Amino acid sequence: MTDIHTPGTPFGAYDPRRVDDVLRSAAFRAALADWLTGQRWFAATNGRLPHPEILRTYVFHRAGSTGLIALVRDGAAAGGDTGPYQIPLAVGAAVHQPPGVAPIARIGDVFVWDALSDPGPVSTLIRHMAGGRTLGSLAFRAEPPGFAPPRGPVRVRPPGGEQTNTSVVVGERYILKVYRRPLPGANPDLVLHRMLRDAGSRHVPPLLGSLESTAQDGPAYTLATLQSYLPEAASGWDLALENAVSGDFTGEAARLGEAVAAVHSDLAAAGGSVPLGARDYEALAESFLSRLDQALTVVPRLRTHAARLRTLFGRVAGLDPGAGRLAQLVHGDLHLGQTLRTADGWLLLDFEGEPLAAGQESAAVHSPLRDVAGMLRSFDYAAHQGLNGAETGFPELMRRRAAARRWAGRSVDAFWRGYARAAGRDRAGDLGLLRAYVLDKAVYEVLYETTYRPGWAWIPLGFLGRALPRDVIPTRRPTAGPGSSG
Repeated sequence: MTDIHTPGTPFGAYDPRRVDDVLRSAAFRAALADWLTGQRWFAATNGRLPHPEILRTYVFHRAGSTGLIALVRDGAAAGGDTGPYQIPLAVGAAVHQPPGVAPIARIGDVFVWDALSDPGPVSTLIRHMAGGRTLGSLAFRAEPPGFAPPRGPVRVRPPGGEQTNTSVVVGERYILKVYRRPLPGANPDLVLHRMLRDAGSRHVPPLLGSLESTAQDGPAYTLATLQSYLPEAASGWDLALENAVSGDFTGEAARLGEAVAAVHSDLAAAGGSVPLGARDYEALAESFLSRLDQALTVVPRLRTHAARLRTLFGRVAGLDPGAGRLAQLVHGDLHLGQTLRTADGWLLLDFEGEPLAAGQESAAVHSPLRDVAGMLRSFDYAAHQGLNGAETGFPELMRRRAAARRWAGRSVDAFWRGYARAAGRDRAGDLGLLRAYVLDKAVYEVLYETTYRPGWAWIPLGFLGRALPRDVIPTRRPTAGPGSSG
């Protein structure tokens, strides 16, 4: 927390009518900039947002303190913007600072803290959802068939793990997910969950509530969703880690493949599907190449692989449009961390799409092989994460890496067989397109890890070094692009 308590501060004792003055003060903006640098979900150039500007605030709670949602962006960004961050805040008298909350700033006698760490504001959000309330331009909704809200403030805690968004477990009954980088329009996560619920899918957790802003004073956003918390469920990522390298995960991997195929079938039935034509393959190849160019501007180490990647991505443009492949709504960012294993089977979570993808890309239709590729890459991550920063002798490290590759290979094969069998896909016929999706996913991972978790970038970089065939003849691009000398 930044403590700004200079004599003569203009704010004095806490007054709910002056919350806006506090939040727009230079003192609070400086404190907020410092706080943001320590948040897992925050990513900005040089790790800083030096000039945070509050675009809009939505007040949802008044009970001794003020609970509100702030949309914040970098006021100094070119053209106005890097897109907003959503930050639920609570503001109250410093003398009544709630115990156990995450502080952000104290300005005079006013205290500002993270509302998601406080049972009061969080419980209020959930009660508003259950009641279907509308507060100004905030629309709280109970998703059919409705749910019973908590009777009073209940314990809130993070679910554990790293997140691009922020989720909190509430009273061990609910899990509230807040979208840190809201995009204009309906979030695919909410849209697809509603579709799968209406389709009767057995492979998604129950959707209880949602929070959206209306377009009364600017773009409409999806701000949060509420789902049932399943305390007995195990994270697919945690299960894979328990069995990684020395265990056998092939049975679970095959069953997970079948569950993913079932979700794809439900999405195709609800949202339809379209054949992939020649122009679609050309656009797909160009999107792979564009992502590679973007990554090369951030990760120069990719230049070693750039020429072969361009060649393989370029071949996608020549795939046969008569092969009958289809595009549809998909998960968009599927990996083991987006899955849960319950006593009844596998569930899929978080249909928002890739954190670095544009909203239009996340909401678009794709080949289901995009999700398959994400899962295949996730098994490689699970196998190798135990070697991240491992301190051991060279022979032992080589032995462990070889064992990791064997475990990943067995799990990949089991998942792909289970998926293809349930989906009725031709594994041999899909090989070329699937390989391109897998390589594109690895390029995305290199970019993501370099941005958010630099210590993990070696995993996708190592995969590219192993997976790219040495006999690919590089093709020269007609025009130079970033990193094209690679």
